[in-house]
Amino acid sequence: MNHFVQRSRHIFQRVREGRLKELLSQWLWIGRYVKQFWPLIGGYALLNMTGSLLGLGTSMVSRTLVDSVTGHNSGMLGIAAAAYVGVGVGQIFISAIRSRISLRINLHISNKVRLDIFHQIIETDWEALSEFRPGDLQYRLNGDVMMVINNVLTFIPSLCSMLVSFGGALVVMVQNDPTMAAIALCGAPISLFVSRYNIRKMREYEKKNQEFASTNVSFNQEIFQHMQTIKAFGLVDTFTRRYEDRQRESVRIQLDRNKYQQIGSIATSLVGQAIGYACYGFAIYRLWRGDITYGSMTMLVGMAGSLRGSFSSVVNLVPSALRACISAGRIMEVTGLPREQAVESPTLRKIVEKAKTQGVSVKMENVTAGYGEDKPIYTQAQFLASPGEIVGLVGPSGLGKTTTLKLLLGLLHPKAGQVAVTVQGEGEEPVSAATRRLFSYIPQGNTLFSGTIADNLRLLRPQATDEDLERALKAACAWDFVQELPNAMETDTGDNGQRFSEGQKQRISIARAILADTPVLLLDEATSALDVATERRVLRNIIRHDPTRTVVVTAHRPSVFAQCTRVYLVGDGKFREIDQQELASFLEGSLDEENLNEEDPKEGRFAI
Repeated sequence: MNHFVQRSRHIFQRVREGRLKELLSQWLWIGRYVKQFWPLIGGYALLNMTGSLLGLGTSMVSRTLVDSVTGHNSGMLGIAAAAYVGVGVGQIFISAIRSRISLRINLHISNKVRLDIFHQIIETDWEALSEFRPGDLQYRLNGDVMMVINNVLTFIPSLCSMLVSFGGALVVMVQNDPTMAAIALCGAPISLFVSRYNIRKMREYEKKNQEFASTNVSFNQEIFQHMQTIKAFGLVDTFTRRYEDRQRESVRIQLDRNKYQQIGSIATSLVGQAIGYACYGFAIYRLWRGDITYGSMTMLVGMAGSLRGSFSSVVNLVPSALRACISAGRIMEVTGLPREQAVESPTLRKIVEKAKTQGVSVKMENVTAGYGEDKPIYTQAQFLASPGEIVGLVGPSGLGKTTTLKLLLGLLHPKAGQVAVTVQGEGEEPVSAATRRLFSYIPQGNTLFSGTIADNLRLLRPQATDEDLERALKAACAWDFVQELPNAMETDTGDNGQRFSEGQKQRISIARAILADTPVLLLDEATSALDVATERRVLRNIIRHDPTRTVVVTAHRPSVFAQCTRVYLVGDGKFREIDQQELASFLEGSLDEENLNEEDPKEGRFAI
């Protein structure tokens, strides 16, 4: 009674802690894919069960064969030998067919599931997804997904196969020797007890292992991404030591996990071996008494082994299922994040129709912006950028300029107020994933993908002609160096555009944005690597390319603001439009006097 009460309290505690609910939700999530691919998994399970039945048949045929050889039933020798060979050959062919079908099913399911989860991840709200490191996401999409897929494919078929082996062996043994069947089953309670002890520890260490594997992918990715910096600063030894430390940590986690696996394996094996000896001894005793034949003894000992082996295999499926649940939970952490809403409203359709001829205005009204629960970056912000304008954002680094561009793109959501787009004569449309079609964006740093220059440019306009690409490159002041390359626009950029200078990469990125031909262009320090003269030409060309285009730029150099018709100061929790005098005052505090005086005073409202 006391044991029952304690057990009830333990279950209640697990329910209250949410562990059972979490486990159930993980199994239901896996079950969704099992249901989706049930015909394939069911067919594979049937093949596995056929193999198990043939295994049982081998034991039963062996009895007839042994009895025929020992003289108990000599007339059946030829038939028994033929049946024994036939069953063995059948197992070979079924095993080969099962392996082939398993590969086809695995590839089919893995591609479908990975694509489904990739869609869910890539459609996730950017602000929510930014909490995860790229390497971690990569491991969840590959390592965790494959763990789930392998278990979806193997758990149910393996379980069905083992149950067939277990049930078939039990029926045969009960019919031929109930006592021996009872002896063979004596190890079941002990195996269950050992597995129950291991489950908690296995879950703990498996979770640590998966989390470490994720961080390890991120660590390795970071090293190779910054290899130039590591070598330039002489940090090879430092990162080698860090890598060695991580390998030692990996070894420790693996050994700790293996320790509990081996404890369970040793206990289960010792019990199984003891039960095997007992069954074998009991069979010899019955043979000595003349109760059974040599063939019956061979069959019963084989069936006892099958019975014990099947039960142990079912128990051993638990760690595998546990790993699948942990991986499923890690995937669910990402796929359970809020999705972006890309619904195209009637107002947005009208804005898109008129944008080409009228341009698009972008505005913020009483916006409070920030990340998570952190203190807001600024509050009650007012902002306007109209067609034909170049609007500048100035302010200390890290205090809100890039954040503002993320708000305009709908990547970051305001804590209060509204960010919207509009055209003359139409209503306002709040920014969202759907409004991004109106924007081209050039962020800080490298944005080139692997492939050729032409491949990069055509990402936003796949049908663009070579003439279109050339015009965009000329507008971005990039054609001069591109045409001198061995393969011109078909030159491969290399990983991260490594064959080009920062200024060249920026101009190719600007050309891509110009080619997209959107009504709004956002430049985030996008001309920082250009010389002043080239920067001025690029900005002029952008406006000339489309006089109705709205351009928003963030920068630190006066050469950019000399082109602007409106400038906003971002910093110290504030966001406000400033005049030429205030801009000059800010720049004098952050730039050399030499830089301030080298600009052309005739460029624009904010020429300094």
